Amino acid sequence: MRRSLFWKILIGFWITYIAITQSVWMVFSYYASQKEPFENRIANRIVALQFNSAVSVLETEGLSGLNRMVDKWPESDQRNVSVMLLKGPLSAVSERQSLIPLTDDIKVELVKGGDGKSYLLKYDVEALRKEYRPKRSGRILLSLPNPLVILGAIGGFLFSAVLAWHLTKPMRQLRSGFDRVSQGDLEVRLYPLMGKRRDELSDMARDFDSMVERLKLLVGAREQLLHDVSHELRSPLARLQLAIGLARQNPQNVDNALERIEQESVRLDKMIGELLTLSRTDAAGISDEEYFDLYGLVDAVVSDVRYEAQIPGVNIELEADEQIQSESTVRGNSELMRRAVENIVRNALRFSSTGQLIKVILTQVENEFVIQVRDQGPGVDEDKLSSIFDPFVRVKSALSGKGYGLGLAIARKVVNAHGGSIEAHNGDTQGLIINIHVPKWDS
Repeated sequence: MRRSLFWKILIGFWITYIAITQSVWMVFSYYASQKEPFENRIANRIVALQFNSAVSVLETEGLSGLNRMVDKWPESDQRNVSVMLLKGPLSAVSERQSLIPLTDDIKVELVKGGDGKSYLLKYDVEALRKEYRPKRSGRILLSLPNPLVILGAIGGFLFSAVLAWHLTKPMRQLRSGFDRVSQGDLEVRLYPLMGKRRDELSDMARDFDSMVERLKLLVGAREQLLHDVSHELRSPLARLQLAIGLARQNPQNVDNALERIEQESVRLDKMIGELLTLSRTDAAGISDEEYFDLYGLVDAVVSDVRYEAQIPGVNIELEADEQIQSESTVRGNSELMRRAVENIVRNALRFSSTGQLIKVILTQVENEFVIQVRDQGPGVDEDKLSSIFDPFVRVKSALSGKGYGLGLAIARKVVNAHGGSIEAHNGDTQGLIINIHVPKWDS
């Protein structure tokens, strides 16, 4: 119970409800006490009527007439009236009466009776007030009438219970959802159950569903990547084993077998290096304190690839206006970004033939830089454009066997890690166009 949010909310609201009702009642009672109590007003009217009648009858008919009239009153009213016979002249009695202390609780008057005698007529006003005064409890904190206390306690408990249930139900659903996710169930969705609330908790449910969907995609991508890696590694390992077996069967052909083993080892090393780069791009964060010149980076990449492009006879051009050449600061990891741009340009070179042109254009659009790499190769089928940035996806071409389908995947992850985006589409006539969007650093 101590750790239950439901009971905490329930008891908290219940105590608050009772405290508020008590406070309101106490304030009401305080202001009501500033006015003349209701029982006093009733008693004053009855006293005025009965006392004046008693004085009038006593003055006209004497004590016997007063007794006859009082006998007709209720027994409780008869006890409030008392008559005392006075001795001596009325003037002396008047002087003695002045010594009698007068209060609002007792009404006193000297009367000259109709029988010639003097009487002191008294009326106990306080006794009459007590008859009409409601019985008050000696309790201070629970000064409410008992029916109101019971009704308020039950009503407050029901109200607090409904409110506590309403607040804790989505939390229980969230807890259940997290528990299912922790057990590997990535199909759980909470927004269909909580969307009707239309409050912060329903927004939390929507964010929860987005998180689970993202986790599902990541887990699926990891499983697919593991499957693809195991498949890609199986081929060079099989060739290695075959070369070793041939070397053992034919000792005269050991040199050819060693050469084959070396080639496969280089392929394995290159593949593992690209896989490590892909994994490092996911795990390594982009530092906010590293800056580099994007134009200088692209120019260096183009220079390196242009040197290699001499063998197939492909031309590579870089276009950028003077403003970008003088100021193109970007925040992020220059090593990873260089690898991303280099993979894009080398991919264009791989699908280009002798005499074709690769254009690398660096422009600025609003608050971001755009690196456009345009080749004149065969392009990509429209139905495969959306998947060329996935790992181990290779487009068929004469030179496609030289890669592992990781270059574009690495480029996309690097660009996304820098807060940018990457997209690809075919040219109007031929070739593939890849655009890299990188946010500009604003000093």
